[in-house]
Amino acid sequence: MNKYIIISNSIKNNITLPEKISKNIILSKNISSTIRNILKTNTTSKTSYAVIFIHINELQNISEILTGKYNYNELMYKIIVAGEEKDLKLIRKNRLQHISDIKTSRISSQEFDLLVEKAFLHIDRFNKYKTQINNSIYTLQDMKQDQEDLINIGKSLSTIKDPDELLKNILMISKKITCADAGSIYITEENEAGKKYLRFKYSHTFNRKLPMEEFTLSINKNSIAGYVATKGEVLNIPDAYNIPKKAPYSFDISFDRRTNYICRSMLVVPMRNHIDQIIGVIQLINSKQSSGCRIKNGSEAFGIKLKTPEDFNRLVVPFDSRYESLMESVAGQAAIAIENNRMIKQIQNQFEEFIKASVTAVESRDIATSGHSFRVAEICKEMARAISGKKSGRFKDIKYSDTEIKELEFAALLHDFGKVYIDINIFKKEKKLYQKEFENLILKFNYLYKFIELGYTFQQTGQAEKKITKVIADLEHKKEEKLKKIIRIKDRITLLNEPSITEKDPRQILSQIQKEIKGIKLFDIDGNRINLITKNERRNLEIKRGSLNSIERKEIHNHVVLSYNFVSKIPWPPEYKNIPAIVLYHHEMLDGSGYPKGIRGDKIPVQARIMAIADIYDALIAADRPYKKAIDHSTALKILKEEAENNRIDKDLLEIFIKQKIYKIIDKNTFKIKFIGNGKPINN
Repeated sequence: MNKYIIISNSIKNNITLPEKISKNIILSKNISSTIRNILKTNTTSKTSYAVIFIHINELQNISEILTGKYNYNELMYKIIVAGEEKDLKLIRKNRLQHISDIKTSRISSQEFDLLVEKAFLHIDRFNKYKTQINNSIYTLQDMKQDQEDLINIGKSLSTIKDPDELLKNILMISKKITCADAGSIYITEENEAGKKYLRFKYSHTFNRKLPMEEFTLSINKNSIAGYVATKGEVLNIPDAYNIPKKAPYSFDISFDRRTNYICRSMLVVPMRNHIDQIIGVIQLINSKQSSGCRIKNGSEAFGIKLKTPEDFNRLVVPFDSRYESLMESVAGQAAIAIENNRMIKQIQNQFEEFIKASVTAVESRDIATSGHSFRVAEICKEMARAISGKKSGRFKDIKYSDTEIKELEFAALLHDFGKVYIDINIFKKEKKLYQKEFENLILKFNYLYKFIELGYTFQQTGQAEKKITKVIADLEHKKEEKLKKIIRIKDRITLLNEPSITEKDPRQILSQIQKEIKGIKLFDIDGNRINLITKNERRNLEIKRGSLNSIERKEIHNHVVLSYNFVSKIPWPPEYKNIPAIVLYHHEMLDGSGYPKGIRGDKIPVQARIMAIADIYDALIAADRPYKKAIDHSTALKILKEEAENNRIDKDLLEIFIKQKIYKIIDKNTFKIKFIGNGKPINN
């Protein structure tokens, strides 16, 4: 600390200086310049003291200098003013705090020493008082910041969903509050046998990157973290290298030796959940509080580097005892956040598995289409990620978050759920007529065949008795012609029953068949006339494309509405609110030709347009189905391109699908359900 005694030339003749003049005494011809020079050259970080002797006429100017902009180096001072009695009345009246004494007579050497000693004593007391006040203010500000941190902890921890990010956030907040240089988090886990242990999950050090791998610790008193987890008590260790021999825990120095790091002070805090169970431990290392780690912007203690052993010895201090209760509060909030995160994750996993199990159950009804919803979901996820990575083009502003991708995945998994309400026979309908219907129709023509054959046989037998050979021959000829006609009709009906597209109109073919059988009458054994081709059989055989008639096709289309009705009843959280709309619109086409609403263009959500491409592609390349044969990848892409050219599906989305080769993430048998011996489905 520098101490100055400054005497203005204007009053030096009124002072009898001691015989031995201190080197700190400055006799100044220009008191203003002297003080300015001291203020400018006083670059030491420590506070300096000054006792200034001046004439009253110099007081105002000197006061302005000392209280001006140059006194930023903490020059603390007292002033002794000399003058006549009449001039000093104003000073006495105002009682200026920096005036130590007022002298109207000559100052002896002994009085000079007393005045200087008294002034320095007052300065020192004031400095200590000021330091105490500043420390109290600092402590209050620090405590206020801690309280704000506690409030912000609750806010921030409640919003973090990712478990790893949550642990990182907890540790960073803990280090910020305590100014710790390093720290670790251990989480309590339980094995299949029910034995609990600590798993090292995350660590961070400001000064260097240390190699960290997950490992486990037994919950016992051998280690510091294990002891805290066992006892549930806070440990505040001033020096880990000087733990008392009688302490029930010990410090493992092997990590320090491997990493050339020194763990000095430690604050280890248990994390308790709402039912008072220890779910983890926060371990903080090397407090740098007294070194002023709280820099002006309130950041953590990364400003002070610990590089050499001397740094660890000089800069590391024990953790302040007030941090023990503070960190217990932090650990309590952290435990609640971790437990909430676990429960949310568990609920999400359970819900996701429930959805997947439900979809598997629905798809197990039809082995031919099994795995379809899972494959569509995988394609949709990859499409969303590809779109999010676009930096140019039409979709450059769309960035799907992980939550939004999960929303699209759930929508894709459930997009066909409404099929559970539809007759499974419709999905398994291979031909235009159901197998039983076709067999019944063919049976009627076989019956007709035998009926005609038997009728002519009776006639021929009657003519044979009369021995009319020519009539018998004519009957035989007519019989053969009619039987051949029945066979031809059966063949045409068999061909007509195929779901493939034909050049001829099925209605014309059926009309021709109806004309051919118009004059043929067929009766059952009770004498009732049999209608060879019923209205229902004719309606199905008249199908131009595929195997479904208009009523069945309408029912199939209705699966979208049924799926929508189902998912709309699920109380989705806000982040999944778009699932019903995505499900409802995934069969809509850009030109308005889709269903169920017939909306067009941008009114169709992008996610639904993504799903449309995924749905069509998988339906095209999927394994053989009752109503169609599987087609190869190239043909499927050709069909998709034609759909895009006809403005039915989104051309830009299809381009992403093709260029990014998203179709390669699955094959037609991915997620396909297989059946084990007892008839139960299993996922492939």
